[in-house]
Amino acid sequence: MTGKFYIIGVGPGDPELMTQKAARLLKECRVICVPKGSKAGKSVALSIVKQVVSMENKEILEIHFPMEKVKMDDKQSPMLKKAWLAAAGTVIEKLAKGDDLAFPTLGDPTFYSTAFHLAGVLPEVLPAGSKDVSVVVVPGVTSVSASAAAAGMPLCLGDERVAVLPATYEKERLLEALSSFDTVVLMKVHNVLDKIILMLKNLGLLNTSIIIEKAGMSGERVIKASNAHKEKLHYFSTMIVRKKL
Repeated sequence: MTGKFYIIGVGPGDPELMTQKAARLLKECRVICVPKGSKAGKSVALSIVKQVVSMENKEILEIHFPMEKVKMDDKQSPMLKKAWLAAAGTVIEKLAKGDDLAFPTLGDPTFYSTAFHLAGVLPEVLPAGSKDVSVVVVPGVTSVSASAAAAGMPLCLGDERVAVLPATYEKERLLEALSSFDTVVLMKVHNVLDKIILMLKNLGLLNTSIIIEKAGMSGERVIKASNAHKEKLHYFSTMIVRKKL
């Protein structure tokens, strides 16, 4: 393969939080590959990129990934695997022609990014005799960091310990994390908010918990968890639970 596949973190939403390296590579790559959760949907990551990088003379390669929950022990989900392989085939075709591809992803690529699933199957669709694919990962500002900054609070100090978990984590393991760590960050709490609020109340942690909605994006809000029962939260909502504020 003569082209490189760049997985680029573009930050949580504010275009000014995109790194200089991310912006440079996105300007240099002729082809930008973006995932969509639905065929009619739009890429949030691309909307951020467009505020920094001109799309003139760019080829936008849109790839549809079904909105299906992924667990690491269920990575071979037939529908998702088929989608990843199809996308990988398209990417390989571009790389074989010498094009560098940029795959912009929200926040940081190492935090729950679809890009790594795609990169993982690229070797499976390489033509016989081809060399390995060159994959370059460019870090970005995470929604976790942006959420803490918006709330004006530290994630950890001194020897404190931090855990970052999906809010849909199994109840017993979530309780264990909330009991064991000084700070727990819960991602995408919008669908399980009532359950989480009750759990925090029982643990005496409700008053030291903050919800940040759309961190780094237009419409960003910081909400006390104790008032959250009155709210209808956006998909991009993160909760920070600290034992000490």
